Amino acid sequence: MGFFYIGDEATVGKSSHGDAIAVMVAGGELDFAASRQLRDRLTERIEAGTRRLILDLSGATFVDSTAIGALVSVATMLNELDGGVLLVVCPDENRRVLRIFEIAGIESLIAIHRSRAEALRELAVAG
Repeated sequence: MGFFYIGDEATVGKSSHGDAIAVMVAGGELDFAASRQLRDRLTERIEAGTRRLILDLSGATFVDSTAIGALVSVATMLNELDGGVLLVVCPDENRRVLRIFEIAGIESLIAIHRSRAEALRELAVAG
């Protein structure tokens, strides 16, 4: 198991419909050992009422198929809720992780943004 961390950040704003936008940050190696914790922490936020969630992976050094599966599971859960959405932040400098997302083809389910500001703008406008 490699180094992995995940943390909550304060609610950072509201969409045009008044829904809270929450940001979580995860980094290090998102592998088999970290995937369950990643899914569980994101699910806890959803169960607490979060419907608009940004996951900032700027500090991720590796993402494997089990972590992608966890993200797809969470995105599907949110998509089934009224107004629910998961956005992922992964900057251009993080080519290794971006390439894994590209190979997995998850962009149709999870929008990948190059910055947190870009993701926040999308949620604020989308309402």
